[in-house]
Amino acid sequence: MIRSMTGYGKAEVEILGSTCTIEARCVNGRYLELSTKLPREWSEKEGQIREIVRERVTRGSLTVSIRRAETVASSAIGVNMNAATAYVQSLQQIKAELGLAGEIHIEHLVHLPNIFEADNSSSDDVDVWPGLQPGIIEALDALNAMRDREGAELAGDLDQRLTMMLQSIDVVERMSVERIDTERVRLRERVRQLVDDAIVDEQRLQLEIILLSEKLDVTEECVRLRSHIKHFRQYMTSDEKAGRKLNFLLQEMNREINTIGSKCNHADIAVIVVGVKEELERMREQVQNVE
Repeated sequence: MIRSMTGYGKAEVEILGSTCTIEARCVNGRYLELSTKLPREWSEKEGQIREIVRERVTRGSLTVSIRRAETVASSAIGVNMNAATAYVQSLQQIKAELGLAGEIHIEHLVHLPNIFEADNSSSDDVDVWPGLQPGIIEALDALNAMRDREGAELAGDLDQRLTMMLQSIDVVERMSVERIDTERVRLRERVRQLVDDAIVDEQRLQLEIILLSEKLDVTEECVRLRSHIKHFRQYMTSDEKAGRKLNFLLQEMNREINTIGSKCNHADIAVIVVGVKEELERMREQVQNVE
């Protein structure tokens, strides 16, 4: 069954005493494009995350984000004395060069950046991957479950449109055959009106009728259209990722219906051809979201 490229999955795990929220979001993409948003101290895990993603997702623009809820137990607060010393020296220099009065107090420093920082040194040697990996897998599985549900809805919609196209093809083929007979009679009548029956070249007339029939006959195009629809349905129910193949088949189907429209050159058939082309365009938009 086909799978949509759009979806969302979420999981939560406990790591080093804090709750980690893992989210996976995916939208349409020609290829697999992965971006990650990780806590700075876990940035080296990106390669392992990519390996897990490639095993479960083949197409789409995917973002995996991990948020870690900091707690006092998981992250002690330290003072960056180097930064504080540099700030004090800079303030003293400003005071001296500009001739400013007053003393430098602690309240002047507490609002400056990088004075206080989380001290994660106690957890630097702890491998968080055993706790992180199951959460990433859970989020990706939830993402794919949602994409499967949306894919099933897409498949149902596409199948209905294929059925309507088959019905339209049957009508066009029948009208085309009827038109061939009509045009054959009309051609004979035109020739009879233009020339005397005694000098009509019957062999030449039969040749012209055959050429006209071949020009108006769309049986070959209708057969190919039905074949494309058959393969389209097979790909929709197969286990392989069929997005690109479905898109290719739609291009071929559009080419065949254009040929039918140009060969028939009939108002009633043209209306049906336009309707089929509109359905193909709607299907093309839907297939852009298939993995």
